Amino acid sequence: MKKKLTIIFLSIVITFTAFGDDQEEVDYLLFRPNSSTEFADGEQAAIHLDNVASYLRSRNPSPGQIIIAGYSANVVNEIDPLEISMERAVFVMNELQRRGIQPHLFAEPEAYGAVDLWGNNIGEVERSPNRRVRIILDGVIITPLIVEEVEEEQEPVSTPVLTEVYREPERSSSIFPWILIPLLLLLLIPLFRRRKKKEPVIKPEPVVPVVVPIVVPPVEIVYTEVNLEEEIRLCAYGLYLERNGESEDAYEDWCKAVYIICTKYEKEDYKCFAANDSWWAGKETEKKAEDSSS
Repeated sequence: MKKKLTIIFLSIVITFTAFGDDQEEVDYLLFRPNSSTEFADGEQAAIHLDNVASYLRSRNPSPGQIIIAGYSANVVNEIDPLEISMERAVFVMNELQRRGIQPHLFAEPEAYGAVDLWGNNIGEVERSPNRRVRIILDGVIITPLIVEEVEEEQEPVSTPVLTEVYREPERSSSIFPWILIPLLLLLLIPLFRRRKKKEPVIKPEPVVPVVVPIVVPPVEIVYTEVNLEEEIRLCAYGLYLERNGESEDAYEDWCKAVYIICTKYEKEDYKCFAANDSWWAGKETEKKAEDSSS
């Protein structure tokens, strides 16, 4: 009997302990119904985000170590629980980045939807704690209790106050001989009156550029055309002989020959075309015209 009472007592203690820690979590970063950008208590959430940002900076996390997880209440409506929980996680991650936490320190945000529900989730009071976002570092949910404990551990650094005593500058007992300045000016006046002889400035003669006319010989465009029918015919006949006359499809040999001959001329900048039931190759070339004066 004593063993049973001991087990029941330990179960109650563990349950209340776990509930108390999680209760600290669900009291903060709660969203309004059907919203992923408005907190239930915006002022309280902003204070908590400021404290969490300071806590994360003091922990010096590694890249991808901070995890943001979003949740939603179990409500039957048109909103997808996973979608809105993802939007809530992204919103909190952006708020922490606005408070100086670098983006590379976050892992990909996680969306859990309507899981790990608090209470029976029937009334609004029971649903409110389920519209939450968790901030996790090293597998531990960052609650206000954790942040407060860390802040208490850090001793404030006293800043020494420096006081300065104002002292009047000491006055020199010596007096500058101002009477000597006019005498110095009188001595300098003759020096300014002397004019130095200016040496004659020899201006260089302007250089006249020599214009050399460039004679561009006239260019004549010559158009050349070649009839390809004979070459195509010989090429088709050669294809026929290569197969020892086994193929009787003369049209197929002719088409292959057209392709071979046209490719040959196109490599020499000719343009191949069909006209008047014949294949032709033509191109334009530049030819310098001969000077008639010679």
